[in-house]
Amino acid sequence: MSIDKISRIPPGSQDLLAGDVRRRRQAQGAWFALAEARGYEEVIPPTFEYEEVFTLGAGPDLASRLLRFVDQDGRLVALRADFTSSIARMAATKLATNPLPLRLSYAGKVYRQTYEGGGERRELFQLGAEMIGDDSAKADVEVLRLVIETFRALKIDDFQINLGEIRYIQPLLSELTPELAEAAREAIDRRDRATLNALTRQIELPVGAAEVLRQLPELIGRSEILTRAATLAISNDARAAITRLQEIDALLTAEERGRIVYDLAEIRGLGYYTGMRFEVFVSGVGRSVGSGGRYDQLLKLYGLDRPAVGVALETDILAELLA
Repeated sequence: MSIDKISRIPPGSQDLLAGDVRRRRQAQGAWFALAEARGYEEVIPPTFEYEEVFTLGAGPDLASRLLRFVDQDGRLVALRADFTSSIARMAATKLATNPLPLRLSYAGKVYRQTYEGGGERRELFQLGAEMIGDDSAKADVEVLRLVIETFRALKIDDFQINLGEIRYIQPLLSELTPELAEAAREAIDRRDRATLNALTRQIELPVGAAEVLRQLPELIGRSEILTRAATLAISNDARAAITRLQEIDALLTAEERGRIVYDLAEIRGLGYYTGMRFEVFVSGVGRSVGSGGRYDQLLKLYGLDRPAVGVALETDILAELLA
């Protein structure tokens, strides 16, 4: 092997020097201080698992990005691509008889395949928490509050949480063919009204559904937007979604409410989300710095039916902000 080759690192990996490490430790220290004070116990899942742990519930996007290998026993395993899936598996097996709710926290790396030259990292530091066994709006607020308090502790002030509810739009997407549903998701993600209008003309939708699709990109704002979204709801699930967001809003303090933007078009993310879904954004950062939500069906895939809610924050970005 040439000296030139071994002097470089593979695309998507990173060398962390003293200052980089200090800032990551600072972010993790603030996180664990807050999490432990609220009863969250740290767990460390394996660096690699059987690939089914990640393919069962997370959806095709994550499955396509697994870094897989065959071990010497001939079994297909994958590097940890998602903490939530690993912790759900752990909670459904090793922690199945523990008192509820379980409060678990973590920090470490996830590994995801990216295209060379795309500029994305293949190894990412994350920190996060999961609450398992509590299906209440109070549990949702506890996780949101933990995020807000972490950013306060790190003195990162210019941030907001875009909060949606999967059940508001999922029943409508289920009316579409897989191809049209994917086209609709992409258009919703881009807030592309022209494409959504075109889709409503191509297909026959239930009464009111076309209007929801057309207006969805505009259903973003403070708590008053929930009233408008409620008038457009076309199913019991959609109405339940708005009711849940209103319950969350009522439990927040005025200061916390100022950090929340309700976004009914917020449907990005892994396939296991079933309710509340959020992304965290910081001014000047061109991508989400964290995400989370409710995933009440995931643990069932590992053998134990438990509701759950959690969050993962991108430690690398937090460290850059601290710089």
